[in-house]
Amino acid sequence: MTAADQRPEEPPDEARPGAPILLVDDDPSKRLALDAMLAPLGYSVVEADSGRAALRAVLRQTFAVILMDVRMPTLDGYETAKLIRQRSESARTPIIFVTAFGRDETETAEAYASGAVDFIFTPIVREVLQAKVSAFVDLFVKSEELQRSLDAITDLNAALRDSEARSRAVLQNVADGIVTAGEDGLIESFNRSARRLFGYREEEVIGQPLKLIIAPSHQDDCSEVAHPRRRVLDAKDVPVQPTETVGRRKDGSCFPMEMDMSLMQIGTQTFTIGCIRDISTRKAYTKALEHRTLHDDLTGLPNRTLFADRVDRAIASADRSDESCGVLLVDLDEFREVNDTLGRKQGDALLKAVAERLRGVIRDSDTVARLGGDEFGILPYGETDVETAAVIAWKVRAAFEHPFVINGHVIDMHASIGIAFFPEHGLATSDLLRRADLAMHQAKRSGSGLAVFAAASGDQTARRLTLLSELRDGISRGELVLHFQPKVHLGAKRRTVGVEALVRWQHPTDGLLMPAQFMPEAERSELIEPLTGWVLDEALRQQRVWTDAGFDLTMAVNISARSLAPGSHLPDIVAKLTDSWGIAPGRLILELTESAVIDAGVPSVLDLLHAMGERLAIDDFGTGHSSLVYLQRLPIDQIKIDRSFVMNLATVPGDAIIVRSTIDLAHNLGLTVVAEGVEDEIALEMLVKYGCDTAQGYYFSRPCPADELTAWLAGSPYGAPEGVKR
Repeated sequence: MTAADQRPEEPPDEARPGAPILLVDDDPSKRLALDAMLAPLGYSVVEADSGRAALRAVLRQTFAVILMDVRMPTLDGYETAKLIRQRSESARTPIIFVTAFGRDETETAEAYASGAVDFIFTPIVREVLQAKVSAFVDLFVKSEELQRSLDAITDLNAALRDSEARSRAVLQNVADGIVTAGEDGLIESFNRSARRLFGYREEEVIGQPLKLIIAPSHQDDCSEVAHPRRRVLDAKDVPVQPTETVGRRKDGSCFPMEMDMSLMQIGTQTFTIGCIRDISTRKAYTKALEHRTLHDDLTGLPNRTLFADRVDRAIASADRSDESCGVLLVDLDEFREVNDTLGRKQGDALLKAVAERLRGVIRDSDTVARLGGDEFGILPYGETDVETAAVIAWKVRAAFEHPFVINGHVIDMHASIGIAFFPEHGLATSDLLRRADLAMHQAKRSGSGLAVFAAASGDQTARRLTLLSELRDGISRGELVLHFQPKVHLGAKRRTVGVEALVRWQHPTDGLLMPAQFMPEAERSELIEPLTGWVLDEALRQQRVWTDAGFDLTMAVNISARSLAPGSHLPDIVAKLTDSWGIAPGRLILELTESAVIDAGVPSVLDLLHAMGERLAIDDFGTGHSSLVYLQRLPIDQIKIDRSFVMNLATVPGDAIIVRSTIDLAHNLGLTVVAEGVEDEIALEMLVKYGCDTAQGYYFSRPCPADELTAWLAGSPYGAPEGVKR
């Protein structure tokens, strides 16, 4: 018999339902064998040759089940499973380990802890493999169907039509309480779940009206529930929505419940069936979720969303009454220094103490909210003029006259306050908040600590708004351009090994704008996401061009703190674009500012990017005071010493000590070092002496367009080494 004769039967023309199966193994022969064993099932199979490839596949699509080898280089099966479980979209995807290991209890426990649901041990038995995969795919299909349909009664109706015996079995074993009533509205059956829910024995409720299980206070409001036959008959073919009411147990206690009612017929008997569920937990969860959505986790104060809603209501009320209302924006002075000096934990404790003091100085009817970071908002209740707002502002400032004692640390803290009024300074919440923010910054600059928005500041506001509007259009019109600066390896050959992409804006009237002229505004708005996406796409496209021309270079792109916030789409964007341009993992370097690194939402995003194989660097290292704490906690690969230390390396002894110490520290932690701002040969040779890995600066080349840098790469003694065109 030939090998072809031994192949399993071909699947039917139409593939069986269900999402694809992901097959993860670094051994091509094992993947081929597993693929052949799965072929008769008719499922689509996607292959991945590593844990990183599996992560990228999961980012692209949904899988019914994942078959994964345990022993793989870089990311083993356990690590990969844990990362897959971190994404909400793939948290419930069944993972089966295919391995010769794991039979002892220790490895089995580790496997289950990583997210596995089952094992298939080698040598593989085809029938076992097919049975387990089919079972999990079927479960996946059924769970998808259940999530798309909220009408559980339909399946119950089908079961009831089969036979009365089967219907009773279903009624007794479903999780929801099931109550049936005859044409007279009296209870005829009460399943096991209903008995547990209400505390009655079945014989105690048979023949009783349905309102027995409804709280007296809600019986009149729920007359339709108490007369299900009339309710269903009146509805005809109109779908009946679940009714939320209050149930009453045998002991008299009450609880919120939900009832689905439907008309049934078995033979000549017509009756109604009610599906009852206790929604106490759901309502408590919903209430808690609503509170968390609208309140700050740290201080318990209303958050920006709830504050904005209350300002909206205050503006509407003031508009109807032809009155004024106002908002106060409170920002702590030099709060960052507290974080940098004492650490984030002490900073958080200080914010909670500030929140308590602010609560203590405002009226119960006023609103104080934490808007983010060290910024708080106050909305006085009722009509608010300048005098009223000033009184509240002085109370707030007085609250900061006494120092805060935080875990034994005495902290003198002051605040700057900005005030804006409706309708004088704006007709919408967003306008008032922006103008109060401008007034607050004016108070901070002047040292007065308190300022009301002045008309002269409106010009600045208008310019900011115009800039953001023009930038939004400029992105879509293709006005952004990238310049590139080479990174030179300081080994024996001193050749370029990578470039950094730096964005510029070719403004139609103002000419070429540097990042400092528009990026701060972009980073404070939603424009940072499309702008970052454009920069990544264009940088990777140019990297592909250079790779095809024989220049094997890494590409560094700057990433803002906002792009690393919780819920960030950055890993998905990076995975999509690197796949699209064929850029291998590790050839893209994402450069992060120190403020981005210490953001609370960063670690999970960085872990996923690092697991995907991308490299992470801290930019402008040394300008802040907090990054040393995080170097061992976060998956950082590289640090870039800020140019302010490198430019005066030969003339300022203190800078030389800092640079040398930073290089030694980084190398001891297994990190590579890039020195920015190299402008002369003396600084270059000192960096070589200190063991610095890579350098960039005007000594080699200024940032320039791609075509100019291509010529430099080919002609400069520091250019990229010759490669083979691909």
